[in-house]
Formats: sequence, structure tokens, C-alpha cells
Amino acid sequence: MAGEQEQTGGAVGRADNRLTGGTVHGHVVQAGRADITLRMSDPAAPAAVAVTVAPPLGLRDPGRPLRGREETLERLEAELAAEPGAEGRLLALCGMGGCGKTAIALEIAARRSAAGGRVWWVEARNGPALEAALRAVARQAGATQEELERGDTADLLWSRLARLDTPWLLVVDNADDPALLDGPGSLSAGTGWIRPATGPGAVLVTTRDSTRATWGQVARLHLLRPLTGGRLDAAARILRDHAPASAGTPAEAHALAARLGGLPLALRLAGTYLDQANRTPAPFRAPATPTTYTGYLRAWEDGLDRLDQGQALARTWAMSVALLEQRGHGHARALLELLAAFADADLPYTHLLTPDRLTEAGPLAALDGPAIWQHLTALAGLGLVELLEPVPGVPAVLRMHPLVRDASRTPGTVPVANGIVTAAALADEFEDAMDAEVTAAWRSLAPHILDAFERADLAGLDETALLDLTLAVNVAGRQLVTDGLHAQARTVLEAVRAAGSEHVGPTHPHTLITRHNLALVLRELGELVLARAEFETLLEVRRSLGGDTHVETLNTRHELASVLRDQGELDSARSEFEAVLAIRRRELGDTDPSTLTTRHELACVLFDQGELDSARAELEAALAAERDRVGDTHPSTLVTRHELARTLHEQGELVTARAEFEAVLAALREQIADHHPHLLVARFDLARVLRDQGELARARAEFEIVLAVERERLGDTHFSTLLTQYSLALVLRDQGDLTQARVELEAVLAVETERLGPDHHNTQITRRALDDVLRLLEGR
Repeated sequence: MAGEQEQTGGAVGRADNRLTGGTVHGHVVQAGRADITLRMSDPAAPAAVAVTVAPPLGLRDPGRPLRGREETLERLEAELAAEPGAEGRLLALCGMGGCGKTAIALEIAARRSAAGGRVWWVEARNGPALEAALRAVARQAGATQEELERGDTADLLWSRLARLDTPWLLVVDNADDPALLDGPGSLSAGTGWIRPATGPGAVLVTTRDSTRATWGQVARLHLLRPLTGGRLDAAARILRDHAPASAGTPAEAHALAARLGGLPLALRLAGTYLDQANRTPAPFRAPATPTTYTGYLRAWEDGLDRLDQGQALARTWAMSVALLEQRGHGHARALLELLAAFADADLPYTHLLTPDRLTEAGPLAALDGPAIWQHLTALAGLGLVELLEPVPGVPAVLRMHPLVRDASRTPGTVPVANGIVTAAALADEFEDAMDAEVTAAWRSLAPHILDAFERADLAGLDETALLDLTLAVNVAGRQLVTDGLHAQARTVLEAVRAAGSEHVGPTHPHTLITRHNLALVLRELGELVLARAEFETLLEVRRSLGGDTHVETLNTRHELASVLRDQGELDSARSEFEAVLAIRRRELGDTDPSTLTTRHELACVLFDQGELDSARAELEAALAAERDRVGDTHPSTLVTRHELARTLHEQGELVTARAEFEAVLAALREQIADHHPHLLVARFDLARVLRDQGELARARAEFEIVLAVERERLGDTHFSTLLTQYSLALVLRDQGDLTQARVELEAVLAVETERLGPDHHNTQITRRALDDVLRLLEGR
């Protein structure tokens, strides 16, 4: 039947089933995509994000109960315990930072736990950690790993939670960017990561955002305000809970609480300051150190007559820093100001705050390692920063409250922080992309690199600093691509290209690097016409600067040939690969990684053209060289083994092909995450062999898992998604599920007709497969 023919070549992104890869040239990353061959080295897959979803009950101090929040607690508990209506049960506790939202949520979690209910606690500070935590909740609610691999994690999570018959509570803390809660759907529509609970469950979210448009009608909003007005007595009690009795009378505490605006965070910091000031023996205290409520208030007001709450907090924190300075931590203020200059994200301080990084950081340059650590722990001791417990495989990070950051940020520290981030990004220690710790470090550095670029005064940078920064952003783009954030990578690289063109010119080597990487991202996004145009323009510049055989010219020719192959222009792609291969063999030798990469790509084109014997010979020769160079399980070797197995499959050697696919898959699973594009491609091709061996049920299951993940990560119209959908349709047809096969094929055909045209090779194949299914339906 016509429908039996597999789609090959052409623009369907994974029609050739190549694996993702990326080439690192110095610090320049040529990011791969879900269907391109691994080049000289492969970026390590994203390390699993380490999370815990246990409520942090140890942070709750029963000896210091919540003050002034009794009515709020009673109201929240009543709503959480009430029978859910048709809309379900989702509460959002909203308020400015420092109001005590987390403390209230923690109290409710403690009460629920004590009553025998099940409680999960999820941090919503960033997307990857949120997703990892919610996946953990789904597992604990009964989801299997196989179910989690299907890609519909959000739906699966709420389906599993709905089945629970015992009381449970999901707390989502610090959801200050509610857009993270959208996930694959929409928070306000009730289809996001976070949704109203049904049955005996409840959801409580803490957030600064109280905008009804953000939450739609799915959440009941509870606004939390500072303890002012009639609740100032409670605010004063918070001060007294943390300060010693010698600090003054209740009336004096009341006066200070009023001046601090009743903000629980400011009250706690002030009380802690007074406690530690009083613990310092008098001979070792500076003469002006306040030890009472009245003294604190007087010192706080000196020089400042009228302050809003934000400035009040700044003054409160400044006094805490002054106490640290009196204790011998003379650089506490400078360090806090530097920390505030980084992005609002967890800070990998062991990579950024080392002595060699602080050489240009003014007075901080005088600190050695032990002194830096003493200052960091001192800041943490007064609650100005939080040093998170290290997690295996993840860099140690520091977290700063956003209000502390806002109050401590000064313009002069931003260039220093940017320089530190750039130096770290270009450090030799981060060159080994196959090292899991390097990958984890890059994940934590990326937001700070991107923030540095966004806030930098590019016009004010000298050329060296500008070029280093743009190069660092190019490397950070690898992390965006690795994490599947292709659209964000495109936006960032387009901005870098514009900046490079403006400040150093469109043909400067660093600008050319950005343009090359941007073209690779466009290819990843399936924007083949744009990618081709960019590579063609880039090739003209490369040739004019370095000639036809320069290494960078050859890199561009190689990538352009890959795009030609994606577009189905196999003869042109083959001719270009052959030309590049001849030069690389002559200049670099037969076993150089670049030579092997081009040889591999040429073999794939030969495969597409049906010259299977020639393709097999090329792959076997390349595989022998790679095994000698890097071993049998190196990612580059695994790519070639994969392609050779695919060729064996097409030659009818199903048993051998299956064994090789299974071996490749096993090796990949030891190195990368289950949702990584490399592993998905291996599962896809194994499924094809299973189908040809008649194991239709297992083949269908594999295709469905791959398709779900691709839809979630790439979208319904990506070429790789379409190919998997097409392949699944053939299995459905073979199983007799003709109606569903028709649905899948019609969906694929509609996209291919629009994007590739009705006469494209892949479009015609899909149409023949659909005609075949329609004939079978008519014959019933």
C-alpha cells in the first residue's frame, strides 16, 4: 500500500531521525535541534531538578505564634474546609512582600498535617523548579513514571489528585509571577499547572498579584495587609516576640511598630537586630548602637523625616548591616549591594563570589575565601539573605528577598555584577558540556547572564567588555535551547545580533557568531526559509572574509546543507556535503570530529536518496573511527550507531536493528533525561521496528509517549511532531482503528499542505496514506 511508505527527507524535521547535537567552538555553541546530528560534542542533558514537596514545618516556631492574623486564619481554614462548589477550591493569599503570607500558609499546613491530612508544599519562584515539584506531587498522588512521560503532566496531576479520597492540601508559595502557573494552558481558564481542587482537596497560593484578570474566576482572592490601625498591638507583640525584655515597654514597642508600618518582615528584622545588639557585650558595642525600641526608632529616623514602607524597610535593613559592620564584618554593606545587583533568581554564589571573581569589586577585592564566607553567613544570620542547603548535582545558591534587593540596589554595582557574570560564563571550568555539574551550573547562571545583558549600558561599555558580554549571552542561549525554550532563545539572540550590528558592525566575528546561532535556533523552530536565508547571507560574508575553505566558512556551508536537506533539496545538500567533506579530509584528516560529522551527514543524505549500501558503508567507517576516538557509549558514537541501526532497518535486518536501537536507548537513559530529544528519537525509531515486527500494541504505546512530549515541548505543527503523528496513524490503521487513523492523518495533511505545499514529497505521502485509510473505511 502507498501508506506503508515512510516519509523520508524533506522538511519534516525528524524524517531522517537524527539526534540533537551541538558543536562547541571555543565558547561558541552551535545549538542543535531535535532532529540534527550530534556534532563534535554533545551538551549534557538537563540534570533533573532536585526538589522536595514536604512542607517546611521546621521554619514554624510554636513559641512565636502568628499575631494579628487570627481572623485571616479562621476565614481561610473555613473556606479550605468547605464543600467545593462547581468551580472547585482554590484560594490565593495576596499581599506585598513581607506581609507574612508564607507564615500564614505554613500555619495552615501545620494544622492540616496535625489533623492527619496530606500536605504538599511547592515553591513557584521559577518554572523548572515548579514543574519538577508538581511532577513529584503527581508521582506521590499515584502517577507512574510512564504516565509522566506522556507529556500531559498538568492534566495527569489533577486527574490523580481528583481520585484521592482523603483530605489533602497543596500550597503553592511565592507565586509572584503567576504566568508560571499557566504551564501548558491558562491559570485564569482553569487549565494551567494550578487549578481549583475538587473532592476533599484544597489549593492555597501565596502571591503578590491580586489582579482579578490574572486569576479569572477560578480563585477566591484574600488580600493580606500590614498590621496597622486596630492591629498595631499585634504588630508590637511581634517586635516583643523577637526582641529581649530589656528593649523597652509595650508602649515603646507599639510606637516603633507604628513607625515601621506594621509590616511583619520589618518587625521581625528590627526585633532580631535588638536581640543581637543586646547580646553583644557593652564594651564591644559601638556607642551609637541602639538596644531599645526608642533608641532604634530614634536612630532610624535620624536624617529621614518621612518614609514610605519601602524606604522603612531599607532603613531597617541598613541598620542590620550597620550592626554587622560593628561586629567586624566591614564589607557587609558592599556585599549586600553587590548581591542586589544580580538577577531576581537564585544566585550560584560559589561560582560568582569567589576571590578571583571579586578582583574588580572595589572594597570586596580585599576579601579572601574565608572572609567572603563569614560575610555571607553573617548576612544570613540577620535574615538579609538565605543560604539554601546544597542539593547533590545542583550548585549551592543564595536567595534574597525581593524587597531587600530593591532596597539595597545601587546603580554603581550593576556594571560590577555584569562583569562578574560575564567572567564566570567564559571561564574554562564551564567548557566541558558533558559534565553534569557544568550543566547544572549553566542552568543557574543563565538567568543572571540574560539579566546582565538586559540591564547593561551597552553604549557605555568598552569593546572588550561588550564582546565578552555578547559572547556570554550566546553561550547562555545553549541552556535555553537545551531546556526547550527556543522562542526565548530566538528573542535573546535577535537582541544580541542587533546590539552587535550597532556597536561593532554586522560583519564583526562576534556578530557573525550570533547570526550563526540564531540561524540554528530558527532551524530548531522549523523556520527553514528564514534559517536558510540567514545562512546564505552569512556564507557570503564568511567567504568574503576568509575564503571558501576557512573553518568558519565550512561550518556555515555544513549547516546550510543541513537546511537544504530539511527542505527536501537532497541533490544540492549532497553536493555541498561532499564538497565540505573533501576539504575537511584534506585539511583535518579522516578522523577529525568535524570530518566525521560531515561524513555522517552525507550518509544521511545518501539514506534519504535510497542509496542504503553507500550510506551503510559511510556510517560503518565513521563508527569505527568514533569508537577508537571516544568509545562505544559517547554521545557522538551513539548517534552514529543510531543512524546505522536505522539503515539496517531499511535494509530489512530487523532483529539486528532492534538490538542496536535497544542498546543505544539503554546507554542514553544512563546519560540523559527521559524527555530529552535524543532519547525521544531513539524511542521513535525503536517503535518503527516494533511495528514492522508486528508488535503493534507496544509500538503504539511508544509513539503515543513520544507524541505527547513533542506536542508539549514543540507544539502541534513542528515537523518532528507531525512525523510522529503520521507514524502513529499507520499503527492505528494496522490495528484496525481506522477512524482515529483518519483523524490523525487529516491533521498532519492540513499542516503539511499549508507549510510545504500540496506537491511536496511528504504531503503526497501523507495524502496517499489517508486515501488508503479512506478506502478501507469505505470497504467496511
